[in-house]
Amino acid sequence: MPAELSKSYMNHIVHSSVVHDIGKAEIPEGILYKPGPLSPYERKIIEMHPLMGSDFLNKISREINNDVISSLEVAETIIPHHHEKWDGTGYPHCLKGEEIPLEA
Repeated sequence: MPAELSKSYMNHIVHSSVVHDIGKAEIPEGILYKPGPLSPYERKIIEMHPLMGSDFLNKISREINNDVISSLEVAETIIPHHHEKWDGTGYPHCLKGEEIPLEA
């Protein structure tokens, strides 16, 4: 976590948040757009999207220039943790309280 929340850092959070659900691109449409309740198996698939997104971002970040690296570093924190919950009931890592990165 940064020592202070500078305007620049907050801008990185705003810009990075746009891609928080990029992992959903890997979820089959039949599950992603299912009109009713998900089965336990389908729910597990949906809950994998933060890790899929993180993996995707890691792959593309090796191929781009340094001009956008700062925003990508923040996105690398947001993507895998954006479904964590303060009480520890989130996913994919069941982080709790201050274990959850500020950006997420």
